[in-house]
Amino acid sequence: MSSIWRKYHSALIPWKPPHQDIGLSRNQIQQELKNNNAFFARWTTNFDSKEQSVFWYIINDKKLDLKDYSINTRSKIKRGFKKLTVKKISKEELLKHGFTVYKNALSRYEIVLQKLTKNQFKQELENLDQHWDFWGVYCNEKQNLVAYSLNRLVEDYCDYSTIKFDPMYLKNYSSYVLYFSMNKYYLNEKNFKYVNNGTRSISHQTNIHDFLIDKFKFRKAYCKMQIEYAPKIKFLVDSFLIFSYFFSLIPLNIFRKLHVVLYQEQIRRLCDKIYSSDKKKSKLILSNGNFKSGSTWVTAIIHEIYNYRNIDFPDVFQNPKHSNWINRFRIEKFLNDEKSNIRNVWVSKSHIFQKEIINEIMINQENIKIINIDRDIRDVLVSHYHHLINAKKISGNFSKYFYKWGMYKAKQILDYRLAWKDYSCLKLKYEDLLEKNQETIKKIAKYLDFDLSDDQFLKIQKETNIENLRENLSNKNLNEEKWFFRKGKKGDWENYFDEEMILKINQIKSNQISKKENLIYHFKFTFRLKIKYFLYRFFPSIYVKFDRLF
Repeated sequence: MSSIWRKYHSALIPWKPPHQDIGLSRNQIQQELKNNNAFFARWTTNFDSKEQSVFWYIINDKKLDLKDYSINTRSKIKRGFKKLTVKKISKEELLKHGFTVYKNALSRYEIVLQKLTKNQFKQELENLDQHWDFWGVYCNEKQNLVAYSLNRLVEDYCDYSTIKFDPMYLKNYSSYVLYFSMNKYYLNEKNFKYVNNGTRSISHQTNIHDFLIDKFKFRKAYCKMQIEYAPKIKFLVDSFLIFSYFFSLIPLNIFRKLHVVLYQEQIRRLCDKIYSSDKKKSKLILSNGNFKSGSTWVTAIIHEIYNYRNIDFPDVFQNPKHSNWINRFRIEKFLNDEKSNIRNVWVSKSHIFQKEIINEIMINQENIKIINIDRDIRDVLVSHYHHLINAKKISGNFSKYFYKWGMYKAKQILDYRLAWKDYSCLKLKYEDLLEKNQETIKKIAKYLDFDLSDDQFLKIQKETNIENLRENLSNKNLNEEKWFFRKGKKGDWENYFDEEMILKINQIKSNQISKKENLIYHFKFTFRLKIKYFLYRFFPSIYVKFDRLF
């Protein structure tokens, strides 16, 4: 094996830190693939770029003391150290006690590509050279190992290569004390350039990156994924790429692995587009949110900040239902079209959560600004219920709506959140727009690069309060009925939800719905929306008629 690469699941991954060039040509990489009987080599360029990408490393390059963390994080670190001890340990110590932690950690994983036997575990440890550090977390009461970390060192860089926690001791905040101790050692004491906790996960969903960003001030270092395939593998990837989604539905390991490879290729191709030099000129601001979550309100605020009333989009780019909304499937064409250049900035409301459109937005991120607003699911459902009643699309009480449509709408809202989870934009909460109105308006203005006076903010606040919008919808070109703005309050759900409904929402949030309910959801929302969006894209007039039928 070349000193440049390590072999991981038939792939070659560089030993070098991501900020260092691998220094090999494509022909040289092909030879490495042949020598090592590998399927492909994967590496990165454009490390820590300013452009938001679909691939990233989770890194920390900040020297932080305990006082620099949030009160909640500080409290958990302190409580953790009362029951646990963190220290650097020897390889021998890990060989003795590490496998138990490894085995217990894997027991809580939903997906594991390959479990190591005890002998394999020991063999992998034995192969690690002097460029590795070993850390352990011990229970003070029992003196047993409850977590460990294998860290690879290259000059002033540290890779948190493998970290495992015994799930029984996570309640004692083993993760908090370990990350705190290692960050302090490498960043504060050793003055390392940065520590790295790995790349975006491709094979499965993980919460560890959100945890590190939220609690320990890690961040995403965006970069460009590069892949070189062995010739036969390249042919297979190109041939099967269009079937990637269908492979993900087949519950067999070989198809799951194939889906991961194809999904990785989709990410690579999207990276190529993001880092292309072909940048668009037109500017587009999208006020985006799930249905009944406050996107119309945000749109009104944006209009007031710019101090103009909306002008219809060019015909070919108009939303089939609303002339002052952009057709979400024409965004890239809109940015490239001469008709879009008649104005410097276009503002549009939308409810985008389709992955293909989000990817398109990311490719054109320099010329699109996204403001995403979110709202308590329960209040969304109450508002959605009244909207459908007023639009005469349904009848009956809230309970009838909830079990026929609402509970499935709740899952759609969670899918929406997941779709936007990794996209960096201005993210607002509806509740903040209610309770911290002027502060939230200032956030929007700052994001749009406006520096306004206090008097201007007060004027915007007055012009865009719920009562004023309700009475002046037509004047503000918001294209909605008067009943569109109902109460606009926080916590109205308490007047509609019973205990059974609350339990059902909690089950949906925990992804604990039955197979039958999941099937109904896909029929009522996923499948129905696919039909709607097909009509939306190709037959707009038919779409409008279909949409009236709900």
